[in-house]
Amino acid sequence: MSLASLPGRLHAFLLGYGCTSLATGLQVILLPWIAVAVVELPALHLGWVQASVLLPNLLFLLLGGVLADRRDAATVSALACLGLAACHGALLWYFSLRLPDLLVLLLYGASLGICTAFLQPARDNLVQRSAHRDAAEVSHHRVQATVTWMMLAQYGGQAVGMLLASRFDQWGVRPLLSLQVGVLLAAALLLYSLRFRTAARPFEKVLPLALIREGLEEAWRSPPLRELIVLVAFNGFVHIGVFLVVLPLLAADYGRGASYYATLQLAFVAGTVLATVAMLRRGQGSTPGRGILMCLLYSAALLVGISIGPTPLGLMLLCLCWGAVAAASAALGRAIVQLLAPAEVRSRIISIYQLALFGSAALGALGAGVVSEFAAPLTTLLWAGILSFLAFALATLNGALRRLRVAQRPG
Repeated sequence: MSLASLPGRLHAFLLGYGCTSLATGLQVILLPWIAVAVVELPALHLGWVQASVLLPNLLFLLLGGVLADRRDAATVSALACLGLAACHGALLWYFSLRLPDLLVLLLYGASLGICTAFLQPARDNLVQRSAHRDAAEVSHHRVQATVTWMMLAQYGGQAVGMLLASRFDQWGVRPLLSLQVGVLLAAALLLYSLRFRTAARPFEKVLPLALIREGLEEAWRSPPLRELIVLVAFNGFVHIGVFLVVLPLLAADYGRGASYYATLQLAFVAGTVLATVAMLRRGQGSTPGRGILMCLLYSAALLVGISIGPTPLGLMLLCLCWGAVAAASAALGRAIVQLLAPAEVRSRIISIYQLALFGSAALGALGAGVVSEFAAPLTTLLWAGILSFLAFALATLNGALRRLRVAQRPG
């Protein structure tokens, strides 16, 4: 599927998705670097700040999935973007008064997490609406290709945001926060343009907990989805948690400032872009589950490699490889969810998938912060690699993802 052949609605979706990702790329650099370099928080407090963005997923992500299934997903996405813009605007206003402290950063992170919990399932539910020219067009190949385009918009937007954030030392925090507000307002307009112009679907007096349970039961009935969600929870706890806390600590140990930390993040995102472009050219294949398992194996090897203590350039190269593996795993996993989740509960299963990833990542960030407080960050990476090898062995023996096959018809 070439860019020129994409439906017009998909262009608006990808541009809106890219704007939200650009804001996320800025946030990924700004929040931890404000905590480490401006407020000068220790490793344990950095873990709490990073976790504050992710912990609200434990409370609100499933509700976000219910809301996106029962209301128009485009409208929910646009409102969530407005909420994120308000959060960045509030921190910008606070910086005009004084420097933030730990409590302010925790409130800021939690507010971002709440808005993101409602944005993620609603935004991802727009994939099939934007991809198909008509309701009957449900080619597995087209869905997989559309997910890959979405991942490219995500990683490309994040790369631009991180590149801009690398100017932190020269520009300061206020222009970058202002830019976040602007791109999120643009994203709100683009995503709102995808709304269905029909009456809102009523909740029919069904309690949200019953709707959440319905989504959980549907996911549990599918062995590949069940194993995927468990594996995603492991990746969130071990890989994202470690990445969020250990990487800025390593950058600080190397003593090269915010620009080096941003360069590491950019190397990671460059790897994600390269892997996504390769998947656009080659496709995802008919055995995406096996691909996810191999990505887990490669991640384990990379974590052990970083734990050895590479040179600054070596760490950049390993981060690039880590990004490529993470992108391939994420694209394959999200395509499996899009293909296997029934349409009537798709947002809820997406929210369960995201909860497994980011909810566990919040706990992983806390755990990585605790371990790194009492041991070297490289030791944390070594243990993460060992656990990843064990997870690969268990998932391979279980076999639900390993045996999964999807039809490959031209779309």
